[in-house]
Amino acid sequence: MSDEVQDMVGSLIDQLKENNQTADKVKTTREPLKKEELENFVREKGANLIEDALEMVATVKDFIISAPNAEDVEALSGLINATAAAMDTLNKINIQDKKSDTSVKLKEMDIKAKKELQEADAGVKLLTTREEVLKMLVNNAKPIQAEIIEDKRID
Repeated sequence: MSDEVQDMVGSLIDQLKENNQTADKVKTTREPLKKEELENFVREKGANLIEDALEMVATVKDFIISAPNAEDVEALSGLINATAAAMDTLNKINIQDKKSDTSVKLKEMDIKAKKELQEADAGVKLLTTREEVLKMLVNNAKPIQAEIIEDKRID
């Protein structure tokens, strides 16, 4: 029996040697976040956080179903609330971006419409030149009936 135990222990030791993996060190220093990258950072990390939280909810839910415990149920509840809050925050950011885009497009349309109205008004006002106006006045002039009392000419 001691040979069997020796073989089993040797087998376990061999398996442990084969599965010897080193744990990756956690990155302790982080590069400062730039203002231009903030929006992408929030979106990407928020989405990753939500996906991880949803996976964790599924895992913890399976665990709780198999062996319910009040503390575990409370932990699941907190995780679900945190996930819902994160999703709500990302949704608000998305809605705000859409409002901003819509506002910019509306303002551009407003400016374009005002510009077209000003050009139309200016076009109507500048259709005729001074010479054309004088020609129109001369051509449309009606003779006046008058009596000449004296004919005085200055030479």
